[in-house]
Amino acid sequence: MSVYHLFTRHLQCSLRINEQGKLLFSRLGVRLNHADDAFAAPAAEWPLVSTDFDACGLWGNYSGEYALQLRWADGAQGCDLRVDSVEADETELRARLSDPRHPEFGVTATLRAMAEEDIFTLSMTLENRGAGDILLVRADSAALPLRAGQYHLTTFRGGWSGENYLSEERIRCGNTLSVGSTTGVKTAQEGTPGFLLATDAPAQEQQGNCLLGALAWSGNYKLSFKHSSYGHLFLRMGHDFEHSPYSLCAGRSITLPTAVLAFSSTGCGTASRNMHRYLRNRVLPHGTECRRTLLNSWEGVHFDVHENTVKQMMERTAALGAELFVLDDGWFGQRDDDTSSLGDWETTAAKLPQGLQGLSEHAADCGIDFGIWMEPEMVCPKSNLYSRSPELAITLPGISPREERHQLVLDISNPALQLTEPVRRTLQETPGISYVKWDCNRKISDPGSTHLPPALQGNLYFDYISRYYEQMRQLRQEFPDVTFQCCSAGGGRLDIGAAAFHEEFWLSDNTDACDRLRMQWSASFFFPANAIGCHFTASPNGYTHREASLKFRFDVALAGRLGLELDPRTLSDDEMNDIRARVELAKELRPIVQLGDLYRLVSPYTGPDCALLYTHGREALLLAYTTQRVYTDQQTRIPLHGLNPNARYRISELAPDASGYHCPLQGQTLGGDALLASGIPIRWTHPQQSCVLRLTEV
Repeated sequence: MSVYHLFTRHLQCSLRINEQGKLLFSRLGVRLNHADDAFAAPAAEWPLVSTDFDACGLWGNYSGEYALQLRWADGAQGCDLRVDSVEADETELRARLSDPRHPEFGVTATLRAMAEEDIFTLSMTLENRGAGDILLVRADSAALPLRAGQYHLTTFRGGWSGENYLSEERIRCGNTLSVGSTTGVKTAQEGTPGFLLATDAPAQEQQGNCLLGALAWSGNYKLSFKHSSYGHLFLRMGHDFEHSPYSLCAGRSITLPTAVLAFSSTGCGTASRNMHRYLRNRVLPHGTECRRTLLNSWEGVHFDVHENTVKQMMERTAALGAELFVLDDGWFGQRDDDTSSLGDWETTAAKLPQGLQGLSEHAADCGIDFGIWMEPEMVCPKSNLYSRSPELAITLPGISPREERHQLVLDISNPALQLTEPVRRTLQETPGISYVKWDCNRKISDPGSTHLPPALQGNLYFDYISRYYEQMRQLRQEFPDVTFQCCSAGGGRLDIGAAAFHEEFWLSDNTDACDRLRMQWSASFFFPANAIGCHFTASPNGYTHREASLKFRFDVALAGRLGLELDPRTLSDDEMNDIRARVELAKELRPIVQLGDLYRLVSPYTGPDCALLYTHGREALLLAYTTQRVYTDQQTRIPLHGLNPNARYRISELAPDASGYHCPLQGQTLGGDALLASGIPIRWTHPQQSCVLRLTEV
């Protein structure tokens, strides 16, 4: 029997090859003093275990399901993969497998251990070396067996303006729960392609076994959790080929989406911090850097974009201390509303007489950077591009295309369509542009391609995302210093696949501070603060019409990449001075928030309060909020984690408003052990209040 161990700092994944040539999972969990004990210990002791389960998920499991379902060129079905060769060390295992009955088909499975981040990834490449096509009916990126007393699943679901809401439920014996998307291009609007699975008890931040998993993919997907009658939970995750089977043509190969797994025996907080380190260190472009504070024009002026207006906004943006001005939708073609001009990425004299170059130069004169909004994947039927080349849009033959937001999706599976060409041309013509807000507002509703032959129409969904990644990779190589934000009608593409090409995500079009508390909390399970755009906006809010104080709105936006989204020309002198002071403070604090370790303390899903703690070096920052009060002058106590028990901390409440200090410990110095034991008292007097505490080691 051949055995293999992959190690991170604290975790171990153990595998073996049996007598039949199958590569089998034996254990995923805490690192053992004697690694080979993974094969001797009773299976029921391991959180993820089955010594007779295919590590690649490519043959039938105890539930009778197959993670890989193929239909061969002769019409036969089934697959029986055996290991041909294995290359392995302590951080990577690469196995090549084939079916003795069908040597024309091969699989390369790669399991990696990210040592410093305590993360495992699994990826697979499928290759057709034969003369006929092979139909992929199902091909999961990962299929894992778990064994525990109970299974508690957390998923992240929602819709436009209410994305990424946390949902918790117990998976009972005999039940199957699933979450997925069939929109084609917007993974996360209906449900994020990630999950948290806790065993034996509901997920807790500081204790308990849990598995935090995500699919690095921006297209159709399915996560499935089946609790068998024998006590196992079978987890499947991958692209949803069942929705549209894929024809793997002769001589071609495809690489399935990567599965990312973070196991923790000390609660979901540890798993999240490991996922954050993984994204910052290995996935996000410039992931270990702080992001600029920006002002985006959208909620301020919407489509009312004219040169003098924009220049005045830039001047006020600079006066507020922001570092970047982003010109949103409305700068190109006849774009006075959302009914026209997508695809016509040219300025007009009526809107911008000096073009983007004139704005870029004015931004430089103001001492700030310049960015723009684009939506390269979409086209309006009322546009020059569509008039010239309607065949470039995704449509079903003989059926009038269904518009959403007066637009259609471009068929980027077609090599004749260079998705990134308008972006490339714009950046070349205006080299002062350092930021692109990349939007994708609608789903694929009529999945037909004029490029693909009839037998390959099912390939559209997978090929679309693959080519999107391919072209974004090229674009990033050409413009490595340009920041690309990922926006998709808000947070519709909040996934780890897109994170490889975008520094940050727009979480939701809903910028209401109370609603954002819940959405930002949920996003923090996977994404570090420097990857999430959090904006201070006007009051009352343009979407919910809810009013909130300047301080409360600002403090909520501190929990990510801070931005402003309003018309700064409408601000009074007092508001300008207040916001300027808070922006400067935020820039001073951002290394703690954006690069620090996050400890979620009080969940907004369990009551009116919310609290987060960020630690970085010798400093910590506590963000505390309340959305409502039952009693006036009520004191709450926030539990603390993540502090150094051997250090002493000076407590400073920052930027209070006219209501004064909320923390009775303001100005005091206390030991970390005392603070961890007793927590931090906060006194609230009104609904929608916030408190920012800086804890500095002395």
